[in-house]
Amino acid sequence: MSTKTLSRQEVVEMVDQMPAFPESVQQVLELTGDINCSPRDLVRVVEHDPVLTGRILKVVNSAYFGLSRRISSVKEALAFIGLNTLKNVALTVAAIGALPKNNKAGMNMESFLAHSLGVGAGCRWIGNRVGIEGREIERAFLAGMLHNFGSVLIALQMPKIYRRAGVLAQATQRPVFLVERELIGMDHFEIGGLVADKWKLESTISEAIRYHREIKSDVERTQLMDVLWMSSRILGELQPSEKHVEDPHADLGATLSITMEDLMADLSSIEVAVERVQIFREV
Repeated sequence: MSTKTLSRQEVVEMVDQMPAFPESVQQVLELTGDINCSPRDLVRVVEHDPVLTGRILKVVNSAYFGLSRRISSVKEALAFIGLNTLKNVALTVAAIGALPKNNKAGMNMESFLAHSLGVGAGCRWIGNRVGIEGREIERAFLAGMLHNFGSVLIALQMPKIYRRAGVLAQATQRPVFLVERELIGMDHFEIGGLVADKWKLESTISEAIRYHREIKSDVERTQLMDVLWMSSRILGELQPSEKHVEDPHADLGATLSITMEDLMADLSSIEVAVERVQIFREV
């Protein structure tokens, strides 16, 4: 099997191919990272971007939030859904906007987006189930939404490698991320973590993306990693084309007070959450 181990510089150049977030979204990130953030400043930043404002209001007025009346301004939206959720909506809209429409690898971008959103919704649902609250729930959604974005970069920059990794993973019944390591010296989770770093997301998000599928002796296992692992497994049941090959570590999920069997017993509720979040594909 021929290999091409990527240098750190090559990876950085690949990640640089992903568009930066719009300036307004970067400002939203900076503001919400400050515990003394003024809601008035956040509203002002968002309202200065008419496209972002329109997309946020479309999501806020959708069945995803199920509000009792129509919201017509960013200020109203902030009052109803809160600062962290508004930030999450802005980041999700921006991340979707960064995805390419076409690629030479044959990657189905609609299916990719449906799966990414579904894993994000699953992370939020599982997080609520195990008692995770506040900003950590929003981090869980973003980690789920972005967990496979490294695959997009491989498909764009190395389409032959992307296709070959998929074929070999299926033929040998191994997780594709392990095959990627053999072919290029790293996997799409590591690359996805670098994308999260480029977009200046919290380190807990990038670490969850990097390490949710395996146990590392030098990395502390977190609830966020296990929530993401469980959600991606569950989505494999709801979306058979994304079904997991057995993971190399049997003790994933140990930080949570819930089992895969518990979640499978409530699969219909998760399915509703996954369906509702697909509204983001329309904005």
